[in-house]
Amino acid sequence: MGPAMTEASLHDRVLDCLDRNYGLTGSLQRLPGENLNFLVTTDQGQRFVFKIVGPDMPEEVVEMECAAIRHAVSAGFGTRLPEILQNKNDNIETRIELPVNGSYRSRLMTFVDGKSMADISDISTKLLENVGETVASFAQAMRNFDHPAAHRDHRWNLVTAGQHEAGIRAFGDRDSQALLAWAYRGWQAARQRLGGLPWRFIHGDAHDENLLVEGDRVTGLIDFGDCCHNPAVCDLAICLTYLMMRGPDPLTIAAAVTDGYRRARPVSAEELCVLYPLIGARLAVTLCVAQGRKAIDPSNPNWFGGEQSAWRLLEELQTVGRERFERSLQ
Repeated sequence: MGPAMTEASLHDRVLDCLDRNYGLTGSLQRLPGENLNFLVTTDQGQRFVFKIVGPDMPEEVVEMECAAIRHAVSAGFGTRLPEILQNKNDNIETRIELPVNGSYRSRLMTFVDGKSMADISDISTKLLENVGETVASFAQAMRNFDHPAAHRDHRWNLVTAGQHEAGIRAFGDRDSQALLAWAYRGWQAARQRLGGLPWRFIHGDAHDENLLVEGDRVTGLIDFGDCCHNPAVCDLAICLTYLMMRGPDPLTIAAAVTDGYRRARPVSAEELCVLYPLIGARLAVTLCVAQGRKAIDPSNPNWFGGEQSAWRLLEELQTVGRERFERSLQ
């Protein structure tokens, strides 16, 4: 959004688009995160999520997301998922003109109600286990799903985490550079094993902000923007990364989530061997991406919130070592 595009004028464009294409009127609330997403509350009290993407997002990726969600539901995945709704012309995407940036594409989705796991301070062992079981159940539901657009790359793809390795140079502190270089060396060694692992369609971003919970159970899984074709274990690695940042005892957290995961999907010895370096790689990518973003918008509150926790966990992983980490999961 350019400097001449105020928040008020952006809201006006979105509300106009909703009225003309979906017959909806109401109010908007900007949602947190790196994308241009809004919570829509209609005059009748219904809630939806309105997502805007730039022209660089291929249309087939949105089609893939829609098809994947429908497949997961039909395959018996019981956790609630967002549904992409058609506009008045029976299309799942709608053009929206933004005065400064030009033509964008948008889509309207059902709102999945629930409390974000990120807002829970005291996470029980039962909930951690159910998170693991949910992630594994999604992997099992997607065993027979494929889509040409899933075979793509993006900035958060763990298989290509090395695309951010050059970002180490942006850190002036030698200790930071050394820690990141250690994480990328681990990924370089692990990536040679990835081709021999089971691959399938993954969610790609199963962190606590995208997990909706009630009590000790996960009730919703949202935001499929990073979905792609990857080793199945990458979803577990991503999930572990963010949850391990949450507590003072990350190995206990990792053990509980992995125990739950095993209830729905076995973890082979080969997959277990890559978990440790994949978690390190996800942390390194997170830190390098955040550092790069500081040159773009250093005041953006949604881009840098987890840096301190990421550094702390990366240091602890290096101290703990791979063998102790893997023993904690057995």
